[in-house]
Amino acid sequence: SHTKKLVEAAFGQKLEDVFEFFETEPCASGSIAQVHKAKLSAEGAKRINMEENQSQMVAVKVRHPNVESKLLRDFELMLIIADLASHLADAHIIGESVRQFRGPLIEQLDLAHEAEALCKFNCNFKKHKDVSFPRPLYPYVSNDVLVETFEEGIIFNEIFGEEQPWNRKLAQMGLNTLFKMLLEDNFVHADLHPGNILIRFKEPDFWSKVYAGFFGYEKATPRPHIVMLDTGMSTSLNKKDRQSLFQFFEFIGRLDGGGIAETSLKMATIQQFPTKPQFVQEIVELFNNFQKHMRKHDDMPPAAECMSCLLDIFRKHRVGMKSELSVVIA
Repeated sequence: SHTKKLVEAAFGQKLEDVFEFFETEPCASGSIAQVHKAKLSAEGAKRINMEENQSQMVAVKVRHPNVESKLLRDFELMLIIADLASHLADAHIIGESVRQFRGPLIEQLDLAHEAEALCKFNCNFKKHKDVSFPRPLYPYVSNDVLVETFEEGIIFNEIFGEEQPWNRKLAQMGLNTLFKMLLEDNFVHADLHPGNILIRFKEPDFWSKVYAGFFGYEKATPRPHIVMLDTGMSTSLNKKDRQSLFQFFEFIGRLDGGGIAETSLKMATIQQFPTKPQFVQEIVELFNNFQKHMRKHDDMPPAAECMSCLLDIFRKHRVGMKSELSVVIA
């Protein structure tokens, strides 16, 4: 099979010499690779100094067949169509958007690049007991195959949809994690959709038990733990863009339309365009409406709605956002 051949070619060993057990059916699959659950053999565990934890399951991420050539071909086709559209309808923003996302997606093809990102995230979060990432298991890392620790958990949107006692805690943890990556580390996981976030629960901490006992609850709320997967799309910002992004989020927090419009222009790929006054005015009006919503409902409007409406204004006026910033904000 493709998977067996790729693993053996990547590591120079037979599959059965590396793994005692290897699930042929993938437990997960994305646009670039698929993931198989496996258990290292005694020889495989010895090679990575895991003899004491040989029974631990691992995840084996394997690139799809010919994915690189297919992705490059798809981008070439999209660019041809986008360039044609720009001539026919002055839609240059389409080609610009394709070119913006081409770089980050091409980076995802290299699983060794993802392993390096995992190492960096693990280092950045080593003091955070409630947030973790899989660990790449060197030397079982190559461009085509990545072996990492297998992480148990529940996919984020399977437990966050209904009203649950841990929802507020999870939301705060997620926000703190994002701002740590942005403000403290300047190294951001840029593909944080719900499928890349696992949640597992630990025993309630001391204060949760005290709170439950004081208010007469039958059980204390378990302590959530966040696991972030698939770090192939990660980015850092230069000083100027980072400062613009800080200001942007500060103005978002205040719902300051004028400030948001000003910083949005700093993050745009073009500074001058015919509809610039209307662009600014629409952003100001949008956030004035959000302020009215807050006064009426005594609550902030949903963050996803804010960002979606703002990006719609960018698209309407054919204003592109720098690729490093767009993957973080979108």
